[in-house]
Amino acid sequence: MSKVLLLALNDVRLTVRDRWSFVWMLVMPIAMMWFFGQMGGQGGGPTKFTLTVVDRDGGWIARDFVAELSTGNAVVKEQPPAEAATAEKKVRTLVLPPGFTDKVLAGEQQRLRLEKDEDAARDFSSAAEVHIVRAIARTLALLVEMKETGGLSGPEPSAEFAKLRARPPLVRLEVTTAGHGQAVPSGLAQSVPGIVTMVVLMMTVIYGGVFLTLEKRDGMLRRQVSLPIGRVGLFAGKLGGRLLIAGLQIGVLLLAGRFLFRMSFGSSPAGLALLLACYAFAVAGLATLLGAVLRTPEQASAIGWIASMVMAAMGGCWWPGEVVPRWLWRAAHIFPTTWAMDAFHSLISFGRGTEAVLLPSAALLAFGLVFSALGARYLNAASV
Repeated sequence: MSKVLLLALNDVRLTVRDRWSFVWMLVMPIAMMWFFGQMGGQGGGPTKFTLTVVDRDGGWIARDFVAELSTGNAVVKEQPPAEAATAEKKVRTLVLPPGFTDKVLAGEQQRLRLEKDEDAARDFSSAAEVHIVRAIARTLALLVEMKETGGLSGPEPSAEFAKLRARPPLVRLEVTTAGHGQAVPSGLAQSVPGIVTMVVLMMTVIYGGVFLTLEKRDGMLRRQVSLPIGRVGLFAGKLGGRLLIAGLQIGVLLLAGRFLFRMSFGSSPAGLALLLACYAFAVAGLATLLGAVLRTPEQASAIGWIASMVMAAMGGCWWPGEVVPRWLWRAAHIFPTTWAMDAFHSLISFGRGTEAVLLPSAALLAFGLVFSALGARYLNAASV
């Protein structure tokens, strides 16, 4: 077992020693995650919108109203009235007029003005308008309740208002996933799993295939056969090396997605681990097969690159499979990337659990077994 592990670690050492491996395996995919993630919103969670608030009143109702606006998906930025006239125009600005608190308490109708830049995103502005109306309704409801209970006439009405705001809601709406979902993943919810799936496949296949063809060409494979590990141990070492390469990339890229981009990978760590293990096995088996079949490093590099690009495009790594015709999506399941992306979207975008990755993981495991069996056969022939 130790000799098999040494063979596997040797492949990792050769990969890490290459000066460009750090760029292609880590820097490039992280940059791609960020770049393509900006094209469709953040994904993987509620969309945030910005709202600048200018409080020209300063009363306690105005302050509590701004606090209510700061809940939910709004990113509220308060701007002092003295700076509002000279500051550059904001995307969306809500202005609270002078005397707002006193006039609300007197029962006088108030008009709030929402100023929007002409280039402001229409969807975000609509979300801001709904959020403001919701905050108005909740604030008025609490004021009515305080009036009925005498809280408005007390010594500290602001404290009473804050106490009511902190109270658990009397009616709570719980939203859960019903069915499999048909939403089209976008933003980071598409780019992070897509780039992970594509880059792990591409780099493992290219580096794994190139190093194995080099060993065949230089006679190293024949010398390794003479080691006291047998042909089974030799193949296990080669497969294990490619597993370690794939696993290293997966681990680093998932950490980058989680901590750099605040990406949620769903609520099933067990399902995610099962999926990633089966995908790494399938990719490692394919890399070993190509390295055993192909003759030169140039062939391994070119064919590995082309095959990875085709499987990434067809498998939904570049765009969601939900946007292509259904017959094409079904046909694309001849590639392991499609099964991996189906499972990723089930966990990330559709909120499903471990049960959603069982079939994709079984398919990826089958890919890995077939690739490994063929790879072992051709590797034995090449080492004779």
